[in-house]
Amino acid sequence: MLVVLCASLLAVSCRNSAEEARTSLSLKIEDGEGSRTIMPSQTLLDVQQYSITGSGPLGAVFGPVLSTDSVVSIKDLAVGKWTITAKALNAQNNELAEGEGTFTISKGENEATIVLDDMTGTGTLQLNFKWSSDICTETEICILIKVEDSKGNVITKTREISKSVESATVVMNLDAGCHVLNVQVQDSSGNIGIGATDAVRIVANTRSTGTIELKGSKPSDPSSGSNGTSLSIDNRIGTPMNFYIDYFPKNLSKGKFTTLNACYTNLPIGVTEKDLTYQWYRDGVLMSPASADNISFMADEGVHRYDVIVKSSKEGTLCGASLNLNVSN
Repeated sequence: MLVVLCASLLAVSCRNSAEEARTSLSLKIEDGEGSRTIMPSQTLLDVQQYSITGSGPLGAVFGPVLSTDSVVSIKDLAVGKWTITAKALNAQNNELAEGEGTFTISKGENEATIVLDDMTGTGTLQLNFKWSSDICTETEICILIKVEDSKGNVITKTREISKSVESATVVMNLDAGCHVLNVQVQDSSGNIGIGATDAVRIVANTRSTGTIELKGSKPSDPSSGSNGTSLSIDNRIGTPMNFYIDYFPKNLSKGKFTTLNACYTNLPIGVTEKDLTYQWYRDGVLMSPASADNISFMADEGVHRYDVIVKSSKEGTLCGASLNLNVSN
């Protein structure tokens, strides 16, 4: 998530001391891009207003100045060094991002930039799991959850439950920002055969809810592929990044060479194909360390979930897509 504030400062008077000299400050706000999969409602990701505060020479302060416009005029500022903080707020006044800069304001025109690249606060992730009682032959299953943020910090959680209940809910408190969610399921013997990977967006003081259906490997007829597109959102100006997975050949069978392609319908402003990296997962397990928009393999019999996580060099643009492939003999 990136927001740039370009500050243009104009002196309106000239006096002998920093305490007496005053200027006006004009802030131009430009929105950046962002994206995600499991998330709050779109309205809670939209910026409704900006809050700007500052502290300057001899204890001078201003704000908070609130504005829904892209240009904010702040008058009667003392000439000297100022530290200015800007925050982006949603409709519930929860912080989406903030940034800070220190500038020396002098007589005449001044230019300054503040980058809002810090997604602040904590929010809640709620995961609702569903499965059928024939998910495995054991009576108990263990759901292993790993959440990794953009800085590589990892939080893990384990939930053991009887498979007969066919559902479970797990709630986690996470720092605001973009995360990669990895889920794997073990039976009581420690065997792993089911999993999923998703992109997650957390907003301060807000709950992001996702439902994950866990499917066993037992095949059904006819052979098919079903798009389970799970991705996008969080663009401050409302333009989502959307990906889906396509596959060929369409006539799936065991042992046949199969290729998956990550396809997009549009990219946010400022993001190009060369900025993108990809991670492919099968049942929640990383398939290859290589990063490409496609992957090929020999199809196995059964139902398997394939996920792709797409990243770019811009903070907040994490997204993902999923596909369930059902291959019979």
